[in-house]
Amino acid sequence: MKMPLCRYLLAYALLSSGMLAPQRLLAQGAASYPTKPVRFVCVTAPGGGLDVVGRIVADRLSRSFGQTVIVENRPGAGGNIASEYVAKGNNDGYTLLETTVNHHINSFIYKNPGYNPRRDFVAVVQLTEAPSVVVVNAQTPYRSFKDLLAAARAQPGKIVYGSGGNGQPTHVAMEMFKRVANIEFTHVPYKGGGPATQDLLAGQIPMAMSALPGLVQHLQSGLLRVLAVTSEKRWPTLPDVPSIAEAGYPGYSHMTWIGLLAPAGTPREIILRINKEIAVILTNPEVRQRIMTIGAQPVGRGPQEFEAMLKADYEATAKLVAQIRLRVD
Repeated sequence: MKMPLCRYLLAYALLSSGMLAPQRLLAQGAASYPTKPVRFVCVTAPGGGLDVVGRIVADRLSRSFGQTVIVENRPGAGGNIASEYVAKGNNDGYTLLETTVNHHINSFIYKNPGYNPRRDFVAVVQLTEAPSVVVVNAQTPYRSFKDLLAAARAQPGKIVYGSGGNGQPTHVAMEMFKRVANIEFTHVPYKGGGPATQDLLAGQIPMAMSALPGLVQHLQSGLLRVLAVTSEKRWPTLPDVPSIAEAGYPGYSHMTWIGLLAPAGTPREIILRINKEIAVILTNPEVRQRIMTIGAQPVGRGPQEFEAMLKADYEATAKLVAQIRLRVD
């Protein structure tokens, strides 16, 4: 028995409406996003460069969204605790991961970091980039990078350096340099850049490889002295400090990015909304100045471009970790 044409059309319309309902709901949800507070789950403790950048952006985003955006610090295990927490959380756009280079490094140096950086996350926006710096206590006799290297070659392994911990970007940056320069320093890992800086200020260690954003106030006070930066060329906020490449090691470069990632499956419309708002925020002169004051450069890279950068960074990290035989002690 044939179905009358009018009933057929009605049934088709109802079926089509049902099939399209999820997409319509998704679009409506993205259009009304956000309807509740948004969290940036930060992989480091309060007070460091990552935390400061997150709070600058969160404050402005709260105004743009008309909803509270908070930074929630979940430090530990080199960032694994925060990363695993977000990876296993809701992918509704209300919980984002604020992380940096060790997001990839950890997947190669920990047996079970608790997440897969390529499978469990999608790119949202790159916030900043910045170099690390070779920094010494101002009371040491090292007035230049050349002085430091001469002392290290005269006493291999006698000079110790601090970093934010095993596998952290600053640790990787120094191990890269040691390999390139065929020079030896002894590593003292700390539970974060803050504790390393405190011991450096107290004279407990003579030098450190540190993230620039956490050091600016100590450099301005004259208590610490930067001898070299890991960017390919001189960094705009440190025009008198040579890059390691410029100091005789061409090709050496190690940059640290800060970015926001979302759990895999987060609606694309929401990712684009967040990216659009933050990209505008990062063009604001006051925001740019505040970020540059701590030694970083605002970026605002889009999801597709940021994703391509993350893929390349992941592949480069795999090669680097193998080359320098990096492992967590």
